[in-house]
Amino acid sequence: MKTSSFNRYVFGVSLAFLFLPLPIHAEIFKWVDAKGQTHYSERKEDAGKVKPEEVKVRPLPTSARAPNSSTPDWKEQEHRLKERQAQRLRESTADVPVARVKSLSGGRSDDTASSKCNLARDVLSGAVRHTNGAPTDKYDLEVAKNDVSAFCR
Repeated sequence: MKTSSFNRYVFGVSLAFLFLPLPIHAEIFKWVDAKGQTHYSERKEDAGKVKPEEVKVRPLPTSARAPNSSTPDWKEQEHRLKERQAQRLRESTADVPVARVKSLSGGRSDDTASSKCNLARDVLSGAVRHTNGAPTDKYDLEVAKNDVSAFCR
């Protein structure tokens, strides 16, 4: 049992070192050929008779490197998402009238003209809302107005 936990530990440490951003040194040479074209290579011999100059490569600053762990990043994004969702919920419930108007239809229609009329009047008065809690929008109000003119006699 001790061996397997030790093996897991060694594997975990090895994996962590694998993802660490380590500075890597590579020599890069630059030269211009007889036609005036600039070339880059890792081998000095590719330049031929032309004398190549060594290009100094600076490592990326630590802030530009990829983070060692993505855990804080996704947790922060999830936290922001939850805050936005809570804000939307607060905004959608902020426009709910405190004193509710009594519903004529109970939020239901049995496909008769009178029940469609009652439901349309409930939508216009604010007595009913969407079952998912979404606020009544302009389209809903427009449909309700058309239904009142069509079904309320």
